Amino acid sequence: MLTSVGLEMAADMIMRLRRSTAHEVRVVAVERRSDVNARHFADAFVCIDSWDPQTFATGVVRAAERHGADLVLPLVDGDALALAPYAEAFAALGCRLACNRAGLVETLADKLAAYRLFTQVGLPVPDWRAADSRERLVAAVEQMFGLYGEVVVKPATAQSSRGVSVVRNAIHGAQEYLGSREVHMDYDTFMTRFVDVYDALFPVVVMKRLCEPVHDLDILAWNGEAKCVVPRRRRNTALPNEGHEIVASPVLRDLGRDIASKLGLSWLVDCDVMFDETGAPCLLEVNPRPSHSAVVSMAAGAPLLDDLISLARGLPVAETEGPLPALVVPYRTMATTQC
Repeated sequence: MLTSVGLEMAADMIMRLRRSTAHEVRVVAVERRSDVNARHFADAFVCIDSWDPQTFATGVVRAAERHGADLVLPLVDGDALALAPYAEAFAALGCRLACNRAGLVETLADKLAAYRLFTQVGLPVPDWRAADSRERLVAAVEQMFGLYGEVVVKPATAQSSRGVSVVRNAIHGAQEYLGSREVHMDYDTFMTRFVDVYDALFPVVVMKRLCEPVHDLDILAWNGEAKCVVPRRRRNTALPNEGHEIVASPVLRDLGRDIASKLGLSWLVDCDVMFDETGAPCLLEVNPRPSHSAVVSMAAGAPLLDDLISLARGLPVAETEGPLPALVVPYRTMATTQC
């Protein structure tokens, strides 16, 4: 069972699951609205029309029981947060929830709590400050901008670049960045036009800006042991579904193993990494669910979903190096399904 199949790459993920040669897979797709294309590619579709976490979670539990699901995989942070406390309810049905423990999921979904944890366990993060008021935000931006000449402001719990401001004087005024929700602006524009936007978004993280592009790490892990780490470089930093390069980077693979070990991760998670001006990697976030573009690694040959199912079934999965370097690009196509 996959939740939030309205994602752009969800149909591709469903088709790859159904074509598995390692397991016999039947896919039940779950979404909060009915008008999603991915529903046509699944064996069954369930609409749970509620944004209330408890209502949604109990609806998924009931759907898992009704359809005899063996495994539930949440595809967005909100679903992982809603479902993680119900792991025992799924287990009572003979079903595994492919999600880390609730406390860790809550920490990873909160950037401030996550950065504190990363710092505590010794994972590399960019220089950052916390701000929970306008006064502290202004002071943090002023200090960080003075140190580095560029600074990033992001809400602690926002997703998909919502509310992210990049302050840099290489531009004048404010500009949306490469079609994303991220907005770039000069220092004066932030202080006069944007700082009050965060009055409704506190707490926020104020951090040093790193060097583009963003790298994604798909990490399949079990009890803190990384089974596969696939590093991929985005072709467009702001729009991850525009293609990636699979890279052979021992540094990033070692970082992925370190992340899995120090956080005690299981299942398939997504990490965002950037490099600083010295070439050292810095961890931006660990998303408590698969990447929305994890199909990139699968298209390159990484059997992430097959191995995830094997882990759920208690079958042995050997550690692998992941696919060879490759460029993976999206393209648009059509499919015919039953009405």
